Amino acid sequence: MNIEHVGVYANDTEVLSIWYKHTLGMRETHRIEKAGRPPVVFLQGETGAIVEFLPTSELKRERALNCPGYSHLGIVVENIDQEIGRLAGLGVDVKGVRSTSNGWTIGYFDDPEGNTLELIQRS
Repeated sequence: MNIEHVGVYANDTEVLSIWYKHTLGMRETHRIEKAGRPPVVFLQGETGAIVEFLPTSELKRERALNCPGYSHLGIVVENIDQEIGRLAGLGVDVKGVRSTSNGWTIGYFDDPEGNTLELIQRS
């Protein structure tokens, strides 16, 4: 059994998918378009699970990273310092960068709709 995709509701699926493509280099695998509603957009990195953006008109509810339930999307990188610098050049602020007890380096940032992403450099 494999995880095929993660669904993320978005107030603007088009804007959010463009940000993920531009900022994270993800590519669109497909989309579902129906008259009178924003598209459902599927994106994927080089490998791994697909992120599905689904439209919603609901307002975002604040929640802390450590609240029960889904908390973040993890992105593995080869060189976290280089990636932090690249993201900073795009106006993305990576926070909470630290080494973990198992030797990984991690840091967090938010997408334009406030969803948390985690950079991970494994040793």
